[in-house]
Formats: sequence, C-alpha cells, structure tokens
Amino acid sequence: MPHGGIALDPTHFNTTNATAKNEAEILHKSCQEVGQVIDSLDPDLVFLSTPHGLSDLNNFVFYLNPAGYGQADTDNCQCPPCCYSIKIKIDNSTSIDLIQAMKTYTNVSGLSAFGPPGQSAELFPLRWGEVIPLHFLPNINRVKVVILSQPSRRYTQDVSMIPELLELGSNLYKYLEDLPQKVVTIISADLAHTHLKSGPYGYSDAAEPFDQAIGQWIMTLDQSVLTVKAAKYVDKALSCGYTGLVMLHGMMHAGELSSWKPNLYANYHPSYYGIVTWSYMKIFFLLSASFAVMMC
Repeated sequence: MPHGGIALDPTHFNTTNATAKNEAEILHKSCQEVGQVIDSLDPDLVFLSTPHGLSDLNNFVFYLNPAGYGQADTDNCQCPPCCYSIKIKIDNSTSIDLIQAMKTYTNVSGLSAFGPPGQSAELFPLRWGEVIPLHFLPNINRVKVVILSQPSRRYTQDVSMIPELLELGSNLYKYLEDLPQKVVTIISADLAHTHLKSGPYGYSDAAEPFDQAIGQWIMTLDQSVLTVKAAKYVDKALSCGYTGLVMLHGMMHAGELSSWKPNLYANYHPSYYGIVTWSYMKIFFLLSASFAVMMC
C-alpha cells in the first residue's frame, strides 16, 4: 500500500495534466479496493512495515505502546484543513515476543513512547508511513496492529541490506504463520521519487526502469528482478519502499513462491514519485477453504 498523499486523496492534486489526474484517481480507488479485500478477509492481526516511522540508525524497531495515533495530509493540502487521522490498537505482546524470537537472527529491537513497554498511557506517534496505508482499512479499529519500522540506514545501505532483509522476511513468515490468528501483511511503500525535474529530488533516468522492474517482479516473483535488476537503479531512483519489498520477498519465499497469486491494481507516477498497489493471495490446496494474504 502506498503512503503518498495523492493516493490518500487525489481531489487536492494540483495539476493541469488530465492523464496525471486520472492516474491519481485510479490509484486512490485501487487503495480503496485493496482495503475492501482486507476487510473481507476479517483479519485478527495486521502486520505493517513502514519506511517512515520512528526509526533506529541500525535496528529494525517494533512499536511497543498499547495504542497509537497520528495524522497525515495529502499532496497540495496540508493539515489543517486536510487532516486524516487514525487511532489503532497495537499488539505489543506479539511485538515483544517477535523481538525475543528474532533477536538472535537480526538487528531488532523495540521502542516505547513516554512509558514502559506495553504500559504507557500515551499514544505512540504515527505519521504518513503508517496512517495512509491503514486509513484504507474500513474496520481498522476492530483489529490489532504490529508495526515494524525500517532502520534509517536504509537511506544509504538499501542494496547491501538485501541478504539480511531476505533472512528477516523468512523468519517473520515462519513466526506469523505459526500464530493462531489470521494475519494480513501490509508493506508501506512508494517507488522512485525522481520522475520529475521539478520534484524535490530532481530527475533521474533510473526512475522509470526501476518502477517497471518492480512491476515485473510483482507479477513474476523473480528474485533476480528485484535484487539485481531493480537494485541496479534504486540508489538513483530513490525508492523509500525498496527495503520493505525485499523483506516481503523473503516472507513469500519462505511460504513457497509458487503458492502466491499476484493481483496488480495500478503502477503509475502522476507526480514526482511512483505509486503501486497490488496484493498476493496465498493458495492452500486443502479440503477446507483457507487462505492468507500479503498486501503491499
């Protein structure tokens, strides 16, 4: 799921380009559709990876307050008046258990805000990386959320992090698969941020091939497309979501790649940054009808 303001509410998108406006509307509607798919699955737990949360320099961090609250705004209209807020229940007990289970495999830790882990009366602060993806879940108040914040070294070390991200994803899948709850995984991610010369990061000819490589990976789950082809462009494309996507591949690989069915809803860049929405349904060939889902 994207966390760009255009996807959140395209009505304030300030452009005279009719194609860009149409793409923004398609992206918004696709996010709504993904939210409805998640709602129809009636999950007990949402696992969210964010690249724009409160982060540690080195460690992957889990949020440990009992609840969180935050606001986001949309492109070309800040809060106020364009305020989009969300309050969530954080499953801090599962988060703490995850830290204990994974600390021997990777750099992982927890973060509590304004009080002891699991006991603070204060709400953990959330921003666009968490608020926008979760905003599209109609009944988010009905489920608990586990949030993993990517470390800030992702800004400069995303390619060198690939092996540990794949391993982290594999270990996460094994843990989540063993839970009695029905789990939905959401990767908060935008693609290249260098599509326009007028954008805040300028233009790079790596932006378009990077976004296209991600689209190819979505439909094929070919690891080399993600970790070699896309990796060749990512440092110039400037994608905040890349580390989360590599982690997701590790998760799906642990669950047998051939068992995931992709659905690509939209892959556009109406503004300076690329946005993609898609889902993976895991197919179980059992007598009883049961399935899990990965969303990003």
